Amino acid sequence: MANAPPIREQYGTAGAGAVVVLTLLNILWAGANPAALVMMQHHRPEWVAAFRFLGAAALLWLILALPTVRRALAPYFPCTRAHFLLAAAIGFFGVPTAYIGYFWGTKLSTATEATLLVSSSPIFYAILARLFLRERFPREKTLGILLGLLGVWVIVNKGLILREFSGATLGNLLVLAGVLTESVNVVVAKSLAMRYSGVALLTIEASFAAIALTMLSLLFVGAPNLNWTPADFWMWFYLAVVCTVFAFSVWFYLMERAPVGAMGVTIFAQTPAAAFIGYFLLKEQLHPTIWIGAGLIVGGILLTLYRPAKRTQV
Repeated sequence: MANAPPIREQYGTAGAGAVVVLTLLNILWAGANPAALVMMQHHRPEWVAAFRFLGAAALLWLILALPTVRRALAPYFPCTRAHFLLAAAIGFFGVPTAYIGYFWGTKLSTATEATLLVSSSPIFYAILARLFLRERFPREKTLGILLGLLGVWVIVNKGLILREFSGATLGNLLVLAGVLTESVNVVVAKSLAMRYSGVALLTIEASFAAIALTMLSLLFVGAPNLNWTPADFWMWFYLAVVCTVFAFSVWFYLMERAPVGAMGVTIFAQTPAAAFIGYFLLKEQLHPTIWIGAGLIVGGILLTLYRPAKRTQV
């Protein structure tokens, strides 16, 4: 294989236009867990995840088959064995672990609580940056992480003290495991996106995720239910085409140059969107601790991104 291309110039911030786009993407992603919950009325969670990435991988390869797209992305396709295998490993191991956690957790808990926990991702981005990239932690970032983790704790336990370990508690813990896994996936994928095409990386990850999820589903839950309702089809379309092919293609494209931390803060846009979808469309009950936990998570995220104004000397 050829030598890896050099790292692209990295921007210090995501930029106002990119932030608006990322906010819209996260509003779309807020509907992913509710859509999966609708499909899970007739399909096992493992197969819902497999269907999502089978459809996404097939569509991405069809797009790459277009001569213009293929010529444009060819120089930016992972060209070293180590980088290709790293992208494949994210897809084969990381993505299935995250999405089985998300979908099983949503099934046991609620779509609203699951999506609110996903909105805590930037907190874990910051922790990983500290552990693996040795980023310096100012006092505000440390306080923000602690505040965000407190918000996660409140949502998982429905309060400061765990009074009963229920199925919903297990569901929230599974979602949290998915959040931790996907945070690792994002940080590792960022190291590749600085060199290669984000769309090419997404295609590799989605393809290996589809293979792994199909194998796991056949092995542990048997053949899929092929009797789809119209609602199943539209929810699958939303998950595979809107949330994965479209939204993740844009996310990966922006990740080629924009910092993950600045991109991650827009995830908190899922908080009000999740509450709206869960309450008005799915008729889910909003426990009072949801609002407390969501407020703590959003406050923590804002603190982790706080930068004190530099003093100017006169």
